Amino acid sequence: MSRHVTFMTIDDAAHYSVEQRAAIVAAYPEHEREARARGIPVLGSGRIFPVAEALIACEPFRLPRYWPRIGALDFGWDHPSAAIELAWDTEADVVYVTKAARASQQTPAMQALTLKPWGEWLPFAWPRDGRRETLEGAGVALARQYQAHGLNMLSRHAQFPDGSVSVEAGLMEMLDRMQSGRFKVFSTLGDWFEEFRLFHRKDGQVVKLRDDLMAATRYRKLTLAYVSGAGSLPTAASGIWLMFDRAGDKGADGLGAGDFVGPASSVADNMVTFAGTTGKVGKDSGIKATDLIAGPASAVADNIATFNGTTGKIAKDSGVAVSSLAPKASPTFTGTPAAPTAAPGTNTTQVATTGFVKSAIDLVLGGVSAAFDTLAEIAAAMMQKAADNTGITAGFTSTAVNDGTKSSGTYAPSPLGGNLRYISNGGAFTLAAPSQVGDYSMVIQIANSATAGAVAFSGFAVALGGSALTTTNGSKFNLYITKLNGAVTGNIEALQ
Repeated sequence: MSRHVTFMTIDDAAHYSVEQRAAIVAAYPEHEREARARGIPVLGSGRIFPVAEALIACEPFRLPRYWPRIGALDFGWDHPSAAIELAWDTEADVVYVTKAARASQQTPAMQALTLKPWGEWLPFAWPRDGRRETLEGAGVALARQYQAHGLNMLSRHAQFPDGSVSVEAGLMEMLDRMQSGRFKVFSTLGDWFEEFRLFHRKDGQVVKLRDDLMAATRYRKLTLAYVSGAGSLPTAASGIWLMFDRAGDKGADGLGAGDFVGPASSVADNMVTFAGTTGKVGKDSGIKATDLIAGPASAVADNIATFNGTTGKIAKDSGVAVSSLAPKASPTFTGTPAAPTAAPGTNTTQVATTGFVKSAIDLVLGGVSAAFDTLAEIAAAMMQKAADNTGITAGFTSTAVNDGTKSSGTYAPSPLGGNLRYISNGGAFTLAAPSQVGDYSMVIQIANSATAGAVAFSGFAVALGGSALTTTNGSKFNLYITKLNGAVTGNIEALQ
């Protein structure tokens, strides 16, 4: 006889609509939804962390180099040994579980082979049972055994500043971070989430079964309190140096192996730089802090700094605000800005100065006198009086201007643009005398349409010649207008 187990999720219940399934899932407590809707095993009633996995899981990402990182160990044999790596975003105060390893019946040497690739520099926190001298280690404390195989073990077991190792305090701190969004776990750490789901209490007590990674994670709170020298997590920017400030820790062997060392002698107040790639040896850089640039005791915010002397080491407030400078894009200039003047004939996107414009205009004018160097002067010269044109013998031609249909209002013709003009009489309107200054003659041809009306004259006398000005459809008339010595006269000639 064989046995088969089939897992079904609420999505397999096709007799419910999508909306009904969503409503059923929403009715469960958040931390029970994975179990009730997806069949993921959890112990919900006594669960220590009643938090949905989606609230703490995140996709793996490349860790910034300046984030503090630390490892944590939980020792075991038949009861598995476990290790995790944690990274701390000190700016947002978010702790990430980034690596996890769990194995049974492995010696410290074997576990060290697994964990050293995480980084031989990585410091590891450990619980107080690491002080226990085991038979397997021939009377050597567990922590020292791991140290002997190359793991960078902290010199003391994980503890709060007061020396306590309260399990409940550590668990509550983890829960508080989970619920406030300040605790994240890489979603690829399946073993960690397996323990997270099964981590529970019975009769109010934590069940010590498959809790190894949870225990290692809990030591993180004790460890960060140890390395920071305080019971609360510091938020200052200097927190990124906590991995190097271990309150006098000299390694598990007490000999200071791997500690930062400097030269036998150096110049007072000189800065220290690294003397190699290991990061463990320093040297005298030969540069004093006083060699660096120094600024004034106070300055105006956002003003530009300039040098206060020829040494280049002392700065001063220039008194010029960054906001007072013209931007590169669409600047607004004030005063009298200057620019290079391009050569005449330049046709590029270069800025044109007043000098360039004047040269271009002079080139067009071709060296005419100052009396004819504007359009107004040129136009006035072209509108000469009739007496000035007596020398014209060959005559001239022009194109008549169509002034359109006039059916109401007043039409005042102007010689500007042409002295020969024509209109269509489409209704009664008034024809006023031209008002353009000077003496001139004009000819206006009037063609009657089917709706032609009577034409009234205003401002000048009109003499009729031939037939009278009628409104007969199709009739045409020439109106000759002369303005001479300020007087305007008109004469009408019937064409048909």
